[in-house]
Amino acid sequence: MSKVRWGVLGLAGAAVAAAGAWSLRGDAPTPGVPTTTVSEVRAGPPADLEQEVRALRAELEALRRNQGRLEQQPHTSPMQPVEGATAKDAEDPGPARDEEVVRAAREQQRQERVVELEAELELAANTEPRDAQWAAPTESLVTQSFQGPDFVGSRLARIECRTHLCTLEVEHDDGDAQAELLTSLLRVKGLRGQAVVRPRNEGGRRTSRVYLSRAGERLPMTLRK
Repeated sequence: MSKVRWGVLGLAGAAVAAAGAWSLRGDAPTPGVPTTTVSEVRAGPPADLEQEVRALRAELEALRRNQGRLEQQPHTSPMQPVEGATAKDAEDPGPARDEEVVRAAREQQRQERVVELEAELELAANTEPRDAQWAAPTESLVTQSFQGPDFVGSRLARIECRTHLCTLEVEHDDGDAQAELLTSLLRVKGLRGQAVVRPRNEGGRRTSRVYLSRAGERLPMTLRK
């Protein structure tokens, strides 16, 4: 999934907090530590009972020693082998494998957060009423700006403004034009809200979806700590 570019038009501020990481734990037995089974107490003559009691005490002491060794060992968590990992890597994960798994989990979490934020933006864009006094002149301003030299290599395919938010669909000739889109929008006089750019490259076709907020308004996104 393409990265999201966050921009500020004019003096408005924008911030997005990343979601927290998940931690997986397991109750797998620790290798190398022998297991013990507590014997069942059987009824019998006093001598036999005394022998059983001694055996139980010995097993209890063994359990306590094993518990002490378990508490001293570092905690390990079962991990899913990442794509391309060998069976040996999965059986014997080292520090490098731990870091790779953590990075993969964080990237997955980042992508899920991006999808969640875009869903919030799309919901607002499709449910807001249209304020013609702001929407019409803003659409004209953006349309005229794309005809200028700052947007060479990019074409405005669609723009729709509502009350607090505009959505743009932009097509690009190459990656350079796509990368410069946010910088070009920053130069447009009259746009003083927040901007989020979602670049895409599907089948060699480069496009971007842009969300612009009204001056003094924040984009409708749930910010998290």
